[in-house]
Amino acid sequence: MATSQTEKKARKRHHMTPGQKLLFIVVLMAVFAVCSTVFFDLNSMEEAYEPAENSSDWPDPVHAYVLAQEGTLTATFYNEGLAPIGEYGRGTEIELESWEPFSAENGEEYYHAYLDGQMGYIHCQNVTDDQSALLLEAQLYVRSTVNMLQEADDCLIGPLAQKGTLLRIVGYDYFRADGTVNMYHVMMGEEFGWIKSEYVAMDYGEAMSNWNDDNDSYGAHVFRGDDYGGGDAGDLDYWPHEKGDFSDQGNEMPVDTYALYITADQVNPSTVAQYLDLAEGTQINAFVVTLMENFQLAYPSPWLKQADLLDEYTVTGSLNETKEAIQMLKDAGYYVIGRLTTFQDSALATARPEWSITDWGGQLKQMSESYWPSPFCRDVWQVKVAFAAEAVDTFGLNEVQFDYVRFPDYIQNYENEGSVDLKNTGSESKAQALQRFLTYATDVIHAHGAYVGADMFGETGNYYVAPYGQYWPAISNVVDVICGMPYPDHFGTYYENNDRIVPYKRPYKSTNDWGIKVSDRQTECGSPAVTRTWIQTWDDYGYEYDSLNIIRQIVALYDADITGGYMLWHGNGSLFVSEKLPEVLQYDFLSLYKKSEAANQLLSDYMQLKTEDD
Repeated sequence: MATSQTEKKARKRHHMTPGQKLLFIVVLMAVFAVCSTVFFDLNSMEEAYEPAENSSDWPDPVHAYVLAQEGTLTATFYNEGLAPIGEYGRGTEIELESWEPFSAENGEEYYHAYLDGQMGYIHCQNVTDDQSALLLEAQLYVRSTVNMLQEADDCLIGPLAQKGTLLRIVGYDYFRADGTVNMYHVMMGEEFGWIKSEYVAMDYGEAMSNWNDDNDSYGAHVFRGDDYGGGDAGDLDYWPHEKGDFSDQGNEMPVDTYALYITADQVNPSTVAQYLDLAEGTQINAFVVTLMENFQLAYPSPWLKQADLLDEYTVTGSLNETKEAIQMLKDAGYYVIGRLTTFQDSALATARPEWSITDWGGQLKQMSESYWPSPFCRDVWQVKVAFAAEAVDTFGLNEVQFDYVRFPDYIQNYENEGSVDLKNTGSESKAQALQRFLTYATDVIHAHGAYVGADMFGETGNYYVAPYGQYWPAISNVVDVICGMPYPDHFGTYYENNDRIVPYKRPYKSTNDWGIKVSDRQTECGSPAVTRTWIQTWDDYGYEYDSLNIIRQIVALYDADITGGYMLWHGNGSLFVSEKLPEVLQYDFLSLYKKSEAANQLLSDYMQLKTEDD
């Protein structure tokens, strides 16, 4: 068929000249190049990600560390699409495929990395192979007054670092998972020491501030002042202190602790076997074992022997016997608490009167039928804490309980007479000395993998600082467990609505009134401890503390929302009152308390407990 002239013209219009063809090819190649580049940018990380399932597939992985930028403590880990999949603290070890970065569409560069069992990407600015580059801060200020340590992993006491003091950083021990430093090695003036990161702040203003809450708890502390000579409540530290958690080491504190008490001279296999018989089939899940009692020791401590102090004590058992007895408790599945008296210790005072409370002539001063090492003296602190750490390591204790963490009864009378030298060389208040001792003790014992408890007089449920230095919020803020001793026979007779109240005859009321006060005290600090309470089991002035009166005290605690458990106290040990205990030990009070809450009842009502005598 012949082609028309019109068709010929149309074809001619669709033909390109050689110049047009060249231009078209150039444009096409440019477009292809741009598309390829964009495609590579968007998929280069995915392509790099796909071949390797773990770092073992890399021929020569690079070891590095997560580096946080100034003002931050963590860095972000991303998947191949640059979606965040985790935050990791500075100092975290990381593996890179290589030091060859990958570029993203946004122009940022990332390393292909293996971290915490997964593949991903991390920004190049957050990686370093230089550990010295991890610590960006150069100086700090003390936020909580503490005694520093001479070494990071020892109990040797260093200089006192006062609130607001400037510290120059010279090193650190290690980074925690959240990117914070565990302990800083610092220079304070011309002195060196180690201090935990929770006791410092980055700027002076933060360091000089005080912990407070919506209820103005700090204002309440300031208002209370120092009415009885124990110290000013406003001069104590209420910033949160880190509590122990050693569950990953197999040391888990019971949610509710029900404990029997063993004296120092009973810590032997034959007597412990009797305790195991008493506890079998009951709700008991813990034992408090005394290792040091004033002048008595359960075993010949190698540490005290090394310190040339052992001969002053009466030793009731051998090291092997004590170890076997405690192991029997642990093998049976019980949580074991090692108890020691702290500042009531006639043996230590006799051996070191220069560390102890004396008259102004240097003669030991007997108070409450005992001699007392001074709670102000750091040498005393070190002896007690080193002994406690030795016991944790030797016997595998779950917890250390410091008893007699106080000055002697009626100490203010001796001070008013001017008849005592308390060895207070640092011009501290009694309350400051006790809180600072427990801060030091808790830090050291935590490093050995155990919890710390402290015993408190029942009087400290009140709002004031006691004359002997105990102040509930200040001590609860530091330790893991606070152990009140609200024995009804320790409270004086008083009148209420014209009724004469004799506390030892009203065990439920006495304990419940105390518990309500303590519930208030627990809210007045940044990190309150678990409340686990000592219970009176001995008869008093002809009034029998039978199983009913023991149960009344325990239930009274739960009715005041004090739910950390109980410890049964008798100076001669729990075997001495064993005939009273079977009925008490059958109750799981925490479970009953939860049921009573669900029923919107007090535990006493839920159990239909008769709380008062006729």
